[in-house]
Amino acid sequence: MGKRKRNKNQARNLAAKKRPRRPDDYLRHGPLEMARFGKFVVWRNNMSEEQFDVMQGKLVEHFPEVCHEIDNKISRIVDMVKTLPSDELLKRAYWEVAARNLNVESEIDIDHDGAVSLRMLDYIQSIIVSVQPAEAIQDDVTEEQWRKLRTLVGDLFSQLNTEFPICQTAVNRKDAGFNIDFEEFRFKAQMYWCNVRGQRYLCHDIPFFRDVLSPHDEVLKELYGISKKEFLEALQEIQDSLTLGIGKVVEDLRKFQNDVMAKLDEKIERKDFAELNDPLDMTKKVIEESGWEAWQNDIAGRFFGLDLFDLEKVAKLPRLLLDELSWEPGQDAEFFKEGEYKGWPLRIWPVFKRPFIKLKGHYYCFDLYSLFDNLYRSVQRVIIRKKPGYDPIWNDKQKELSEQVPIELFEKLLPGVQVYQSVYYHWHTRPGGIKDWCEADALLIYEDHLIIMEVKAGAFTYTSPAADFSSYIKSLHNLVFKPAEQGKRFLGYLESDDEVRLYDKDHKEIGKISRKDFKHITICAVTLDPFTELAAQVQHLKKIGIDVGTRPVWSISIDDLRVYSDIFDNPLVFLHFIEERMRAFQSDLIQTEDELDHLGLYLKHNIYTQYVRELNPKGPIMWHGYRSDIDRYFSEKLHDSKAVCHLKQDMPARLKEIIDLLASSRKLGCRKVASMLLDSDGRCRDQITSGINEALDHQSRLGKAKSLSTHGNVKITLFCWQHGRLERDRKNALEHAQAVMLITQDNERLLLELTFDTFGTLVDIDFAFLSLGGISDVALQRLKAIAEALRVKRIDKAKQTHREIGRNELCPCGSGKKYKKCCFLRP
Repeated sequence: MGKRKRNKNQARNLAAKKRPRRPDDYLRHGPLEMARFGKFVVWRNNMSEEQFDVMQGKLVEHFPEVCHEIDNKISRIVDMVKTLPSDELLKRAYWEVAARNLNVESEIDIDHDGAVSLRMLDYIQSIIVSVQPAEAIQDDVTEEQWRKLRTLVGDLFSQLNTEFPICQTAVNRKDAGFNIDFEEFRFKAQMYWCNVRGQRYLCHDIPFFRDVLSPHDEVLKELYGISKKEFLEALQEIQDSLTLGIGKVVEDLRKFQNDVMAKLDEKIERKDFAELNDPLDMTKKVIEESGWEAWQNDIAGRFFGLDLFDLEKVAKLPRLLLDELSWEPGQDAEFFKEGEYKGWPLRIWPVFKRPFIKLKGHYYCFDLYSLFDNLYRSVQRVIIRKKPGYDPIWNDKQKELSEQVPIELFEKLLPGVQVYQSVYYHWHTRPGGIKDWCEADALLIYEDHLIIMEVKAGAFTYTSPAADFSSYIKSLHNLVFKPAEQGKRFLGYLESDDEVRLYDKDHKEIGKISRKDFKHITICAVTLDPFTELAAQVQHLKKIGIDVGTRPVWSISIDDLRVYSDIFDNPLVFLHFIEERMRAFQSDLIQTEDELDHLGLYLKHNIYTQYVRELNPKGPIMWHGYRSDIDRYFSEKLHDSKAVCHLKQDMPARLKEIIDLLASSRKLGCRKVASMLLDSDGRCRDQITSGINEALDHQSRLGKAKSLSTHGNVKITLFCWQHGRLERDRKNALEHAQAVMLITQDNERLLLELTFDTFGTLVDIDFAFLSLGGISDVALQRLKAIAEALRVKRIDKAKQTHREIGRNELCPCGSGKKYKKCCFLRP
């Protein structure tokens, strides 16, 4: 049976039996329909061509008005911002973000107001540093002014995210070269640019910077007098202040109040305040006498002032570096430079270039996302600007770390994996071209899995998709298409002979590998810069001219690989996920917005490609909420680095026990056994689990082996042995499994032997994949006799245990045929 057919029939989804037939929610507005099935949403447009053309004409007419309205909103925002105190604006914006996101652990929980609060921070800071402040600045921000400004910003982004792209697309349709696929991709790129922040989980930011800044320790000391270690400590302190600072200051304030009240009560009881009647005067005197003024000022500065954000108070960074990474009000000249999209969020935001702001001689950081999303490339630019000759050195070091870090993460995911790094081979540099020396960044071998890893350390385009969409396409070509081609080139070499040689950079042989040794080969394109939303759609980029071919390519960032290394604790489960991830590449129905959606789908539905096929969707699917549990875990991990990860597939304890022992045993073939078990559906998993428990119970009472055989698409014969009660009988197990194969006419069957201790704990696993080839005639006749006795025994048991066997039921003998076409007419 071919692989595709086997997967289609065998790999059932855990929840397929309960898949929804009717939508959980349904909405219709004119010709537009929306239906929600669990965690995914289906949209449908029922407009006729005539209706569509009329609507498009109206949108084209409306487009200039939309652009004018956006310009007007930005102008009104600027007029307000330049007269208001910048420090109070940003402080209030930060506190509102904190308040609205206090209990938010997943991005799905962020509502419209929460999203607007984020823009009140990063977009308003971009306005402040791009526009000259007015001569007269108000002392404070009133409630009315804040509400008005917040409404303007919310309306601006709402219009920019909906009305503007809809009208823009209608206008672009008039171009002779209009391409709807390019248009859809450009729209998504603009949406990500304006709205998506947080390239990695906050708990992974410091590990990321530890990796990428380590090679540049000397140049940091030379130019700024700060070591890599000191820089990382400063970043940690900034992160702690902006994430844990509020909780800490509230805790400190409570302790301060309790201590003051205790001391106050003590003095009142001793009548030390005979000359004072005002409680405020009494409190002031207690603080002065106790020497607590500095403590009081520290709390007030953090709670009511700007000390939580003051970089010279929360961290130790040299002023020279702070200057390089800070804007002053009105300093940036590009954001409001005359031209298209003046001041629009579609331009490069100033906070993307410099995350800090300098106000009245102090340096502040109000937004962690602006800092951590852009800091690495910002540091690169300031170093190269001060020391241009360091540019090639930076690139070399960046390439080296970009290749080493993913290998270390894969080694964590796949303990004991065999790694060939910087592999050279002699092959065609292009189809039909001459042979030359080529390089593969790394080959990772784990049993019958081969991962061809190609790394791209280059930066994803820094320009806005609205200003230079071609650069976006070029970046994708460089970061996705090129490594995919390089991986396929090595695969061509691997398939060119029975065995191929591997060489080092000096062209000395370092090993040999053979294509026949690998059941699964994965081309993995790893990038340093995260572009998760785009990488997750790599198989669909063919529509915009980036065709990686039909062979699956796994495009992933180092950040996402780090996520996987924190979640998967069993290498066999991780390999099974890769197998399913590659099947998803070949599915037109699986279109996710994030690489981690695949992980969420896998944890929820196991073989999620099958789950989607069985739903038989008629329209595009919007996946919704599949990253929520992942987000919550890493939110918890930010506050507790030792938080236990419970993100696992729901599987019976006995099955998990088998998979875990297979992984620790490292016996050859354990990957294939684990994948077969993990591919099985919920019914089969329950059957195996209950069969093990029944066998152990039966054997403890009768002292006789009780086998379990599964039929159909999952072909396993299982025996349970137990020390001190029933020792292993390999010969009996083998003959029984082969007899079952004769009945079912299997080409291959897994014989799985489990050995338990006296307490029922699994302690050993033996397995073999059986075929009937090579069995002697004498042995075959003996097996046929055993098979016939087994067939009769099964039929008799079925007749004794159940009602009369129906003609159209599956035959109890296990052949997989209907009873009427199998044992009905046999004696």
